[in-house]
Amino acid sequence: MTVGITTPVETAAGFAFGAKRAIVANALGKIGGALTAFFLGRFIFYDTVRRELKENEFLQLVEESVTENPLLVALMVRLSPLPEPIKNLGMSVLSIKSRYFALSVLLHGFPFTCLWSFMGAETAKVVTLGAAPSSTLKVMVSASTWFGVLLSPTLIGWWVKSLRDKRAKRQAGEGKNSS
Repeated sequence: MTVGITTPVETAAGFAFGAKRAIVANALGKIGGALTAFFLGRFIFYDTVRRELKENEFLQLVEESVTENPLLVALMVRLSPLPEPIKNLGMSVLSIKSRYFALSVLLHGFPFTCLWSFMGAETAKVVTLGAAPSSTLKVMVSASTWFGVLLSPTLIGWWVKSLRDKRAKRQAGEGKNSS
């Protein structure tokens, strides 16, 4: 909830408890922690978070677009390279409904929870039984690498550019109307 890096914990849980039990426990912990941070930011630390993030251009752009497509906005923020506490608390001060936030955490976080839990369970098999890593693990790691290195940054760049373009177009229209 406060540190934001769950990968080592999720992997260790997979190693210790096996993939299925680790996935359930990790998903509950990850989603629960994100929701707790979101609600703390929304109901207790709202003024502090708002004050700290008011100069953040990314958050300003997101705030301008959140009413158009809240789930897309929430998912794109989840994909952004910002630290988890900034994502959770940043979205808590936006006019996004908590259901969209929770769904974005589930859609973005659950596949990674499965990956890290499975990786821990596979590592346990390799270390304790001398088994070879499964082809499933190889596919999951390869897919997440391509997603994290190429697809996610490209999507975020495209999205931020489109938000900036919309803002510039709107400001240019407002400039013409006031003349």
